[in-house]
Amino acid sequence: MTITSLNPWQVLDQLQQDSLRRYAANGQRWQPSVDISESKERYEIQLDLPGVKPEQVQVELEDGKLKISGEKRRHEAEGLAYRYKERTTGSFSRAFKLPEDADLNGIRAQFDNGVLMLTIQKQEAAKPRKIEIQVS
Repeated sequence: MTITSLNPWQVLDQLQQDSLRRYAANGQRWQPSVDISESKERYEIQLDLPGVKPEQVQVELEDGKLKISGEKRRHEAEGLAYRYKERTTGSFSRAFKLPEDADLNGIRAQFDNGVLMLTIQKQEAAKPRKIEIQVS
């Protein structure tokens, strides 16, 4: 048996995401779910974008912020009237301030099965060195 503690911030985040999904079902703005991980060499950001094509997504870097935006469209068939819509559509946007050790030239984006994976390499940390004193 595993006992887990309740994280109130996670509960509030889940409530906000559920609220955004209900609001977005009407074709408004929505936010895709995100996972962010870190290793010694890099950061990884994964965004769930089911039903979104890679050409509908823009990834931009500006002033140390990584911005991901786009639009998820619903294929509307002529003569078809929806009785209930719950799947999210409309424009989306997420922005992340990158850490100081992020290599801004080492960012790669890959799209696979509705998941956008961004890999951000870390810069090599400045190593301490001894500075020799010159005698004139």
